[in-house]
Amino acid sequence: MKKIIFLSLLVFSGFLATSCKKFLSPQPEQLLLSDSAITSVNDVNVLLISAYDALQSGNVLGGMMNVYGEMMSDDSRMNENRLTPFGTQEIYNGTTSIQIGSLRDMWRDCYTAVSRANYVLDAIDNNPAVQNDPTYARNNNRIRGEALFIRAVVHFELMRFWSMPYNTSNPGENSADQSGVILRTKPVKKLSDDYKQKRATIEECYTQIIQDLKDADVALSNAGILTSNKFASAYAAKAVLTRVLFCKGDYAQAINYAKEVINSNKYVLADSLQLYYAANGTPASALNETIFGLQNIANDNSNALPNWFFNRGGAVAFNVATDIYNGLPATDRRKTMIFPTQVSKKFSYVTGTGNLQVSSNLIYIRLAELYLTLAESQMMQGNATDALAAYNKIRQRAFKNNYVAETSTVGLLEKIQNERRIELLFEGDRYLNLRRMQKPLRKGGPEVYRQFLFKIPQEEISANPDIRQN
Repeated sequence: MKKIIFLSLLVFSGFLATSCKKFLSPQPEQLLLSDSAITSVNDVNVLLISAYDALQSGNVLGGMMNVYGEMMSDDSRMNENRLTPFGTQEIYNGTTSIQIGSLRDMWRDCYTAVSRANYVLDAIDNNPAVQNDPTYARNNNRIRGEALFIRAVVHFELMRFWSMPYNTSNPGENSADQSGVILRTKPVKKLSDDYKQKRATIEECYTQIIQDLKDADVALSNAGILTSNKFASAYAAKAVLTRVLFCKGDYAQAINYAKEVINSNKYVLADSLQLYYAANGTPASALNETIFGLQNIANDNSNALPNWFFNRGGAVAFNVATDIYNGLPATDRRKTMIFPTQVSKKFSYVTGTGNLQVSSNLIYIRLAELYLTLAESQMMQGNATDALAAYNKIRQRAFKNNYVAETSTVGLLEKIQNERRIELLFEGDRYLNLRRMQKPLRKGGPEVYRQFLFKIPQEEISANPDIRQN
């Protein structure tokens, strides 16, 4: 997404430029955006673009969440020489503190995206000047749906690192423990507004995220925005709903939404496997697998993955875990195209020089994940036949001319879970699913999950001492 500065909206440009600096210690010119600053649908669109811009931050979907998840999961072999004190070293060892700057930045940037989405929603629903704009009728559903989608995605990603996973074996615990994240669903319009909130329960968080995604789906469907390679869409909302429901252990509903996306025939598995190329080098078939992602272009290029963690020869931070690499047969095209060595080429595409260098696209969710979620959910519901069919779709793409259909359902659940590790390697999936399955992290089993949660920044705790610290 291109970063655009609209001179016509200088009245709140200070908010956009400076709110990141001290979001948790708000000043009027930094955080508060009055209704008079937004007088048209175009103004709301500008604010919506700023919400996407926050979403693309390296601290949100721009790469570091993948990196931190890999540090705690078992899919990679960590080069510990790349760890740095007061940052990645503490994350890797589960000894984070309230003073780690990168995590404070992540918390801040996430809630900046949420705040901007909330301003958009408030303007669409409550601002008379916007509602009287002649373009309101044809834009309000699209804008509402995109803002709800952004808010849901960010709240869900916050839970990945600051909240315990949903307890599928004891659902009552999810309502008893105030250890979700802070659910912010309203804009702060004046300093007297109560923006000091306690943490919600895990159940409350999932309820809000699911409702936001369902509402986004309805709004974007009504707007006719079914698919998009660059922005939120109805099918993107359904796809993320599949992921959220899967993590919640609601396999029946995950099946329904996964099928809806797959059977729409709006997306296809990319034959080339070149899924991570930058926008100007991506084969069309690869784009058709992406359900939602953020495309990098020369003047808006936010991607923390290739430059520091995956593609710098002997200096890479992560190599493919030995058990995964050795388990890949030579006929699996992923081994030859993406993992020819234990250094991944998944994020290796870079074009241009200097300030015009463009890195790989940022894919948040793609069709392959939906097939794998469908397969595992079917197994959890006792439907091995349909699970086998979904599992074979991924294998058929991986092996192509050497593909031989799997016909046995013996040990199929383990095979599906292993296939997920291979297909979604380094895409931020494994840490999420280790927690869902209550399996060991890189360093210790489920008993250490709370230890590896990130600490809520001191600014937030100081603003509201009732917040429970991890």
